[in-house]
Amino acid sequence: MQADIWVVLTFIPLALCSMAALALIMERCFYIFRKRGLDRQRYKDVSVALKRRRPATAISILEKNELGYQGAIEELRQHQSSSKQLRDEAVKITLMRYANLLRRRMSGLVTIAALAPMLGLLGTIVGLMRSFYDIGLSDGPVEPSIVADGLWQALSTTAAGMVIAVVCVLFHALIGSYVRRHLAEATEVMNYISHSLQLEPEAQ
Repeated sequence: MQADIWVVLTFIPLALCSMAALALIMERCFYIFRKRGLDRQRYKDVSVALKRRRPATAISILEKNELGYQGAIEELRQHQSSSKQLRDEAVKITLMRYANLLRRRMSGLVTIAALAPMLGLLGTIVGLMRSFYDIGLSDGPVEPSIVADGLWQALSTTAAGMVIAVVCVLFHALIGSYVRRHLAEATEVMNYISHSLQLEPEAQ
């Protein structure tokens, strides 16, 4: 009975970590992967419009697609008659706010990825302590089952901690890669349009 209590106590922190990690991953995936970027055709349409020095057409294409960085597009449209420095600064501030929203709670995955293996190691230590404690209580020959029970607990908590950490690192990398590509696209398109607004429109 006492052994079962030790097993439960060592797995409770790991179970809490796994639930917290799952909640973070689901929330971030649901929020971030709904933020759309330009598909190939729309990106080509925007590029063609800008090459022809028609930034208004490019902005119109972006607004119709309900992109994730719609706030930056709106800011650019409102400042299209302002100086380039003022316009770029306004768009930069909006994109920074948007980037902060995308990266919210990502540090939680890093924290859990670092914490879970240490909790698993703590379970390993507790399992080994149990094994030595049970050996000390034994008056007769040491049975393999006495040692094996503690070692099972030790190895299982370590494995659980490593699995949690690997999942957190994997999803952190996956989500982070998507966020970087998404923000890179937004920055590129906004800069391209802002630069195009400075040029003389192409003759129709």
